[in-house]
Amino acid sequence: MAYEHMRAAILQGVYRPNQRLPEDEVAAELNASRTPVRSALMRLVDQGLVVRERQGWVVREHTPDEIREIYEVRCALEAMATGLAAVRGSEEQLIAIAAMYEGPTEDYVRRPRRELGRLNREFHQAIVRASANRRLFDEWLRNRDFGITYNMAVLFTQEEAVLCIEGHKKIITALRDRDREQAEQQARIHVEDVQAVAARRLDAAGLHLA
Repeated sequence: MAYEHMRAAILQGVYRPNQRLPEDEVAAELNASRTPVRSALMRLVDQGLVVRERQGWVVREHTPDEIREIYEVRCALEAMATGLAAVRGSEEQLIAIAAMYEGPTEDYVRRPRRELGRLNREFHQAIVRASANRRLFDEWLRNRDFGITYNMAVLFTQEEAVLCIEGHKKIITALRDRDREQAEQQARIHVEDVQAVAARRLDAAGLHLA
């Protein structure tokens, strides 16, 4: 329980980069002893989500180079997965994916950002699952575990949220048209757009995405 809770909190942005995770506070939060919390933290260190410092445990903040690499891998994986989903996905899968964004863009922009973040993760996971390639899905899950790319929606401005949602709708159109080439292209454009948002966030913090 402790591991699943803490891992989800990191991936969903509840625990933020550089946030300290005192064992006693996390244990109190989970109504658990410190032993399972410490075990969970050690597992998260092995996965690169937490680092151990003299003062205790801290949510790991990735360097600009690491973030760039993660986005490049995401772009490759999702372009391939979206192209495959266009030709392999069942009608039921593609209908379900389209239903996630069937309303006006303005309706989604007004939703709480945390809800948009959840929907964003579910949308991309549904597409990769529809690719019908288990190895690709496993690789995507491993890359997703870094949390950086799929949590950006929590921080979106209104304009950035519109760009993201419209990108999703273009992907849906290509999937429904069973257009593999267009599906790959729209997936790649979408990931690059989100990467540009991440780059602006880093620039504002005095860092740079090479």
